[in-house]
Amino acid sequence: MTNARIYNLYPYLLKNFDDWIEKLDDIDFMNFDWVYVNPFHLPGFSGSIYSIKDYYAYNPVLLGTDYETMEKEAEKYRETGNSFIREFCMEAEKREMKVMMDLVINHTSIDSGLVKEKPEWYEKNEDGTIKNPGALDGEKLIIWGDLAQIDNENSSDKENLWKYWLDYILYYAGLGIKGFRCDAAYQVPSSLWKYLINEVKKQYPDTLFLAETLSCTPEKIIEIIESGFDFVMNSLKWWNFKDEWFLRDYNKWAGKCPSLSFPENHDTERFAKEYNKDSRKAVCYYAIEAYFCSGIAITLGFEYGFEKKIDVVNTTYKDYEEINYDIAEDIRLINEIKAEYNILKEDGLVEIYDFGNSNIFSFMKKSSDSTEKVFVVANINTKAGVDVKVPNMFEIMEGNSIEDISHGHRMDEVSDSLEYYLQPGEAKIFYQKLK
Repeated sequence: MTNARIYNLYPYLLKNFDDWIEKLDDIDFMNFDWVYVNPFHLPGFSGSIYSIKDYYAYNPVLLGTDYETMEKEAEKYRETGNSFIREFCMEAEKREMKVMMDLVINHTSIDSGLVKEKPEWYEKNEDGTIKNPGALDGEKLIIWGDLAQIDNENSSDKENLWKYWLDYILYYAGLGIKGFRCDAAYQVPSSLWKYLINEVKKQYPDTLFLAETLSCTPEKIIEIIESGFDFVMNSLKWWNFKDEWFLRDYNKWAGKCPSLSFPENHDTERFAKEYNKDSRKAVCYYAIEAYFCSGIAITLGFEYGFEKKIDVVNTTYKDYEEINYDIAEDIRLINEIKAEYNILKEDGLVEIYDFGNSNIFSFMKKSSDSTEKVFVVANINTKAGVDVKVPNMFEIMEGNSIEDISHGHRMDEVSDSLEYYLQPGEAKIFYQKLK
């Protein structure tokens, strides 16, 4: 059973490495057990943090210096960065948290030294030039000219290329990194993931590998799961709680691997912007996602209603916003519940309970070992309350010792015939220990 409550500390919204450590107390207060940090490496000419120029050098912004100075004293600044990562991981561990970093191995920056040193590691165009990756935006093909596509599948020097990636992961694991979010995992051969995960876990058996699987088909997600990943991502964030597509796809692989949901991430619009700074909706949706899936994640600022979308090129500490609202206490309580009950640490087949009211979203989930069951009822309308009536709670919950374990108001006793007034945006969770 793998649980993950992940706080995405977007590194550039804070001024420098020292500010990361200061933020740990806030993250700890909210009961997160992982701190995920986006790429902190030296970027290429575009400045995108996902366009990595040197996997063993740090972004000079985080070191309080500039590129020219850092280049002159490369070893000094490399060790300064390494020392900080060690310290950051130790400080997180003191608070019973682990640190996760991004793993970007499907491309490098086009100006990476590896392009000249190891051209055989890259995919080529017909004219022999290094291939830039791209993606369809509707019917238009967008080419990322700042990136160079790695040929992990067919490189003539595949053995050394794969060894390079393994050494890279082990290097940061040796500094204290316990988890790796594998960027665009679906663009990397399954055979490479099997090799890397297997070899890393020989030395660091508790390392967690999280696959970015957004936009993947269920079949592709299953293939990625079979590569050895501990976690995959799901698309609950884009579900309206009504359309069939999410559960249809989700149920094809749920139970095979824990999955991670999130109300926002560094690629999406901010939740507060999307929902007009509606703090009740933020709490409600966070609770639904936390109870639905094994893992839950937020990005720095979600708890405060930040509205500016993160830009992986331009966002800096100057974009840190004033607090629109503060839901840290709600997040803390929801995470506390999630950490206490085993059924909330796993994915599984979910059954929707239909109240015939579009403002109510409700589901039931039974644990994989059939020892626990939860019934979640949420009023996703944050403007008006609603009465709910469930005439057969004992039948639904398969028992009569039902507990209200909600993070807000809790009923002293849950009867067979439930009648309750759900406040705007209120999410309730009922728990039954099965014999």
